[in-house]
Amino acid sequence: MAQLTCATCGLAAEDDDLVCRGCSGNLSRPVAARHTGAVRAVRADDPAEEPLLCPHCGAPVPVPTNQVCVVCQRLLRDAGPGAGAGAGAGAGARTARHDVPGTVLRIRFGAVERTVTPGSTLLLGRDPAAPTTRPLLERYDNVSRRHATVGLEPDGTAWVRDEHSTNGTFVNGSPAGAGERTPLRDGDVLRLASDCTLGVSLDPPGSGERH
Repeated sequence: MAQLTCATCGLAAEDDDLVCRGCSGNLSRPVAARHTGAVRAVRADDPAEEPLLCPHCGAPVPVPTNQVCVVCQRLLRDAGPGAGAGAGAGAGARTARHDVPGTVLRIRFGAVERTVTPGSTLLLGRDPAAPTTRPLLERYDNVSRRHATVGLEPDGTAWVRDEHSTNGTFVNGSPAGAGERTPLRDGDVLRLASDCTLGVSLDPPGSGERH
């Protein structure tokens, strides 16, 4: 039986080791066959199989069932479509995403709603690049043209990111950091600048959309 070695640092490992004792990376074993419906492990000598890539850093994923990247140590299932360096790593390259049924994010502008589906984003502002929200926000002179972005991850995690606006973005009265994702939860109040208040709700898919 061949000696098990770490795919990241090359350190020899014992048969019962789960992680490398040197770099703490996941050890590569052909265990995918033990999981019902799992994708089989990728073999380097099998040209028919394209490698799994980390959606954050683009590093190869040695075992399809890995939950954490062996290089950047980030959760493989956290990245949305097109995220990270792996998105452009080559035509046909597969990423280790684990999309699960999530929720629908609804942003309420008074009696009007705009929805965001899993893996999507919505730009809030008065810029022509925001045709969905511009008609609702153009009367607010203190709202920036590209004020904030809201998004919903494939796992149902919702967030808002202030796009370095002039007058700030607030969640339940607390400022959201510019350029940083601030979590959104069902029932939160989202405010742009001083007086543009929006409602936030997270509903199960298929509950119906109102525009």
